[in-house]
Formats: sequence, C-alpha cells, structure tokens
Amino acid sequence: MTIANGTRHWRWLQVGGGVAIVLVMLLDLMGWGPLPFLERLEWQTYDTRVRATLSDEEADPSLAIIDIDERSLYEVGQWPWPRTVIAELMETLFDTYDAALLGVDIVFAEPEGQALEQYWEELVNAYPELEERSPPENGDEVLAETLTNFPVVLGYYFQAAVAENDPPPVGELPAPVEVADGGLLAVPEPERYTGNLPALQHNAMGGGFFDNPRVDDDGVFRRVPLLQRWEGELYPSLPLAMLMAMIGGPTIQPQVAEGAGMAQLEALDVGGFEIPVDNEGAALVPWYGERGHFTYISAADVLNERVDPEELAGKTLILGASAPGLMDLRSTPVGGVFPGPEVNMSLLAGMLHQRFHAQPPWVAGFEFLSLVVLGAVMVLVYPRLSAPVLLVASAGLLGITLGGNLWAWQQGLVLPVASLLVLFVAQMLWHLGLNFLRESQHKRWVAERFGQYVPPKLVDDMVASGEGVDLEGEERELTVLFSDVRGFTAFSESIPPEELTQVMNRLLTPLTEAIHAHNGTIDKYMGDAIMAFWGAPLHDSAHVEHALEGAFAMLAALNEINQTFTQEGKPSLAMGVGLNTGPMSVGNMGSSFRMAYTVMGDNVNLGSRLEGLTKAYGVSVLVSETTAQEAPQWCCRRLDKVRVKGRAAPLWVLEPVGKWAQLSDGQKAWQAAFEQAVGLYQAREFGNAEAAFNALDDPDDPPTQLYLQRIGYFTENPPPPDWDGVWTHTDK
Repeated sequence: MTIANGTRHWRWLQVGGGVAIVLVMLLDLMGWGPLPFLERLEWQTYDTRVRATLSDEEADPSLAIIDIDERSLYEVGQWPWPRTVIAELMETLFDTYDAALLGVDIVFAEPEGQALEQYWEELVNAYPELEERSPPENGDEVLAETLTNFPVVLGYYFQAAVAENDPPPVGELPAPVEVADGGLLAVPEPERYTGNLPALQHNAMGGGFFDNPRVDDDGVFRRVPLLQRWEGELYPSLPLAMLMAMIGGPTIQPQVAEGAGMAQLEALDVGGFEIPVDNEGAALVPWYGERGHFTYISAADVLNERVDPEELAGKTLILGASAPGLMDLRSTPVGGVFPGPEVNMSLLAGMLHQRFHAQPPWVAGFEFLSLVVLGAVMVLVYPRLSAPVLLVASAGLLGITLGGNLWAWQQGLVLPVASLLVLFVAQMLWHLGLNFLRESQHKRWVAERFGQYVPPKLVDDMVASGEGVDLEGEERELTVLFSDVRGFTAFSESIPPEELTQVMNRLLTPLTEAIHAHNGTIDKYMGDAIMAFWGAPLHDSAHVEHALEGAFAMLAALNEINQTFTQEGKPSLAMGVGLNTGPMSVGNMGSSFRMAYTVMGDNVNLGSRLEGLTKAYGVSVLVSETTAQEAPQWCCRRLDKVRVKGRAAPLWVLEPVGKWAQLSDGQKAWQAAFEQAVGLYQAREFGNAEAAFNALDDPDDPPTQLYLQRIGYFTENPPPPDWDGVWTHTDK
C-alpha cells in the first residue's frame, strides 16, 4: 500500500466517523439519541451566560420586598404570625407608608378563628371568671376586613401531581383570567391546589400562584409558567396577577406563530406588555443580579415604623420570607439559596421593563441547521488538516460560534450552544485521534522503508509534509553523488584484518552523518565508496545546494578522521566526490527476493564518471555543468571539456571552489585568470595559454600543471585542424 492510498483510507475513515457524530447529534436533537447529558450541559451553559451578563444597574426604585427575615421572627415571634399581625402589617404599609400594591407570597389556607374559638372555650371552662370578658378578635375576620380596604394580591399554589394520601383541594381560587383562545394553550394542568380561605380571597384584589411545575431536573429555577389550567379555566402566576392588577385586568392575547404546519405559542400580550413564553406558557426568569438586588425591608421595621416613608411610598411590594426556617428558598442560576419572593419580583420587573430572554419555536430548527452546517464543514475540511492547523481552525470556528451566541443573547435570544460544543469536542477529538494514529502509522511506514536511506529528520519531514511519498518508480530531477576513498586498498593492507570492519565503520559513519545532515538519501555502500542522492523521496527544491554542502561536509569529516588516524599511526586518506544533476528514475527497484530504493539512468552514470575523473585532475570534487548552473551562488571553475566513457557528447567538468560570498577578491581574480587561460587553450592559442597558466604561479594546483603538460605536448605535436578542444577519457 502506498502512502497516498493509506491517506485516502484514513480520510474516508475520518469522514465516516465525522458523519456518524453529526447523525448522533441530530438524532438526539429529535429525541431519539442516547445523549441525556446534553440537556444538563445546556442548563449549565445557560446559567453561565446568565451570570456572565448580570447587569450592575441599580434596582427599580419602585419595587421592594417586605421580608419576613430572622430578625422579624425574633422580634414578632415565630411563624405563623397571628392574622391580626398580618393585618396590622398591611394597614401600616398602606395607611402609614402609602404603598401602591402588595403581592403576598404566602398562603392562608387554614382558618385561625376556629382554633381560637376552641382555645377560648377551653380557657373559659377552666377559668369561669373569664366568661365576663370579651373573646379575642378573630384574626381571619380582621384580615378579611383589612383586605377589603387595600390593593392586595394573594398568593396560592397548585400541586402538579396528587399522592394517594393527599387531601382534596383546600381553600378557594381567585377568579380566572380571560385569555383569548385560551382553550388552545398547552399550559400545565395541576391535580390539586391549596388556596386561601374564601373570606380572604373574596376580599382580596386578586390572586396568583407561586409554585413552579417547570423546575428543571437539577432543581434549578430557570423557567416559570405564567398560566396554569384548573377545570378548564386559566389562572395567572403571582407576578402576572400583580401586573394585571396594576393595568386593570385586560384580556390576555396569546401571540402564536405558524410554522411547519404547527401553531407555536411565542408570547403573551397583557395590555401591551409582551412576555415571551414557550409553547407551555412558561417564561425565562429575567435575572437582574445576585440575591439582594432588589430592596429588602424587614417586616419588623415596618410594624415598628422604623422605615423612612420615602422607601415605601407609591411602591409595588411583595411580602415573603427569606428566613431559612420558612423554606421559601430556591436554587437559581445566580445563587444556590435564593428567596422565592425575589424570583417573583424579578419576573414582575421583567414584565414592567419588557426585559426578557426569548427562546422562540424556530430555535429548534436553527439548532438542527447549525449542527448540519458546522458538521458538514468539519467533515469536509478537518480530514485535510494537520493537528496544529485543525486546533487553530477549531478554535476559530468555536470563537465564531460562541461570539454569535453571545451576540444573540445580548439581543434577547437564547440560542442553544451545548450541542454545538459537544459537536466541536467530539469532532476535534475524533479527527485529532485519527490524525495521531495516521501520522504514527505514516511515520512507521516511512521509517520502515526509508529509515535505512534517509536521516531521521528527513523521515519526520516526510511525515509532517503530508506529501504523497511512495516507493513506486518515477522520474524526477535529482542530484546524485558518488564518493570513493583513494588508496583505501593500501590502507587496509596496513592494518590487521580483524580491525578492518571497525575502521570501515569509523570511516563511513561520519561521512553518512554529513550526507544526512544536509538531507541526502543514502543509496548504497560499495566498500569504501558511497552513492547518495538529493531530491527524493521528499521533494527538495534546493537539492543541488544541499548536495554541494553535503559534499564539502564529507571532506571536512574526512579531515577530522585523518587527524585521528594520524594520531593512531595510520596513514591519512583522500577522497574524490562526483556530483551530477538531471532527470533520473527513482523508486524501489530489484527483484522479488530483494528490493532497494535507488536511482538509475544516464545521469546517474555520469555522476559516477565524474567521481572517477577527480583522480585525473587531482581535485576532491567535480560537478557537471548542469549542477554548476543550478547553483549560481557557488564558484565553480571550468576545468576541462571532456568526453567520458559511455557518452559520445562532450561536456564541461567543473570544480566547486566555494560560495562566491565567502571568496576573497584575490581568489575571485585567480579563478577568472584560470578560466581565461582555459579559454586560450580551447582556442588553440597554446603559447598565450602557457603564459597565462604560468602567470597563475601555483605549482601546487594539479589542473594548472596538467594543462602545462598538455600544452607542452601539443606544442611539439600540434592537434589536427578539426581538434575541438575535447579531451577523451577512456577510463571509468
């Protein structure tokens, strides 16, 4: 299997898994999936958004909570207080402090007067002298009389389900509200209620329930129904009942949207106040702040008239309890212990200020579409990305998604985010995991096949590149190198046979390291000779540059080896290196018994011939004209125009001296003078050529001495008229 085929296999696996993840998410959205944690995660993300965007604005000064707190219980007495005390509290609020409206987050379900009459009768029987005295006031009657004089909305509660031993409904419900087409609303229908005493409810301005059948499974108040149905009639929540009392009790107009052949409730219009609700008539509580955002006034301070009149005049109030012992504490997104009266006050404030977050029916379709679109993008794009790019892309998409969700939240829309987060995490983990496995397999595959030829760094580069590397034969432009250690036969005869293998390893290891350090691929070892090439298996646009650098690194390594050998009393070694660049066939070649990743072709043979010519010219490195042309930053002096064995066409051979930028002006001038002398020789101006070579004044330069010998020969034995200046070599 080639790497390209393996890559396609992994990509299909990634695409298939990515599609499966999207399908699971969509099935769960439609209620058929196995992901129950998604709902809880959505709750948590909702709570996070609530807490992150709590306003620091001051509370509405027209609203306040009359609090039955611990201090009130200490000063007035334990709960329940006598109804006369409740009546006194109401009279003080309205007569003394001129309050505008009072909602009562308490239910008065049991008659106080009956217990009081029985207690007085028992007391008179025990103490006959008390018969002449008047019995105590009936608290229920006092409270009922008080309610007739002031605008008070009483509270009560419904019970969603009835247990076997539960009593029948207690007390009396207020008058139902008028709702246009109310019979069509799918609001909660409880099985029992606990209302106020009939005398109290009749005399009150109205009533509203304060229970919440829509508490989420984690026990947190997030959504509260505004209407519940009892025996076909609709009854409002306490905040809604207070709003209706403030504006004259209008008919409630449901706002219904048509879509997908279904009618979906979107909002309730209450005398021009629009309240967004879900299809069951429940509204998201508009949280204004943490506990204590609204003004709390102790009931004890009201009873004892310790309150500044300006704090209560003209205000809308809710009477309720925050004392822990009275059990009117709720778990909410903004606090685990949150008084029930403040939940109702938050709802009332939201109605008055028209500040609600809405989750309209089309949100489900938006979530479905978002999963499809984002899932499609991930499925199509992620398999093509490396792990780092995939992480960056995921972070970008996630940032856009969360930013859009937060923007919608600030516009009052609650868009789902949990399913998208899970989609992101699942897709990212799936693709990252498969990327890791694919790259591990890819690296193992490359290392198994190329590890013996190429340096580990190049193996890593091949894996990281994602390039379709395989062993199939192909033609590429490469640079091939042949090296041979001169005099190694005589060298080997000077050391014991048992030491020869060790010396070979000491010699070939640093030479191989020099090739690997410059991204070369080892083709084969031939005794003390090495064949290597650049540009495969991984494409390298600078293969000529790297090959030249590798060749000089090999010479430097040999110099260090010679220093060690000299210290050990061994003779030093020399080396010839030939380089050629051109099209070559590269791939895994051999037989069914043994294969090798190698290069073949006429240009490979030419590289070998160039290495052989280094002896003739007395230089360490020779390159072809093609190689020199591909490396313009290198100074390569033209040594000779030759015809090598096996090739009819002549070619120039050149010696790379070094990089132009590293040569001194004197060296550059010497190279130019040498090239000029060679030109005179090629033009048959042997006398001028001899003078030019002698002017170089370098008796240690073998090519110069070689030309002087040739000129001497041609001076005495002039070449034929058709001489083309080409020197024919018959040796390999």
